Amino acid sequence: MHKGEMLFFEGDEATGFYLLLEGKVRVYKASPEGKEQILHQINPGQIFAEVAIFEGQRYPANCSALQDSVVAFFPQNDFIKLIEQSPQISLKIIASMAGFLREFTETVENLSLKEVPARIAGYLLKLPLKENDDTVTLDMTKAELAKKLGTQSETFSRGLRKLSDQKIIKVNGKRILILDRNRLIDIAEGEKI
Repeated sequence: MHKGEMLFFEGDEATGFYLLLEGKVRVYKASPEGKEQILHQINPGQIFAEVAIFEGQRYPANCSALQDSVVAFFPQNDFIKLIEQSPQISLKIIASMAGFLREFTETVENLSLKEVPARIAGYLLKLPLKENDDTVTLDMTKAELAKKLGTQSETFSRGLRKLSDQKIIKVNGKRILILDRNRLIDIAEGEKI
């Protein structure tokens, strides 16, 4: 599927689940006014949309490609037969669902309890560091990241600027140098700037 292409819409009948083979996709909710909240960013090797098939319901959110992606589709009936025959598959599905639940819990905590700079700090700390460097690279556009963190692009940019003005980070496009990791951790945990 191409960047921006929809895989499914909220309310579509859940006929199976997916495995992302290449690229990145996002699972998100959208308000009637067009405001979006990214619930999950899916990376290669992750399964998604499995909850809806266990409930026998419809997809509870939208899903689109963040970049050109390749997905594998597993029909519900075939999947149910497979997990009945293989406890290993069941355990992998449970582990995947537990990971999504942990991520969702963090999202709720961030949106309801933390200011934007704290959300940004927490996100930056989760990104992998470049080897022998304190640099991280944003894995999505700033507009998409703002949606994931539950804010507007302008507010996200102001949050980055605050962290930069305090000499905690240095921003160079999608690359961000962490200048003061301890302070960034404190801010992620709720310390005010």
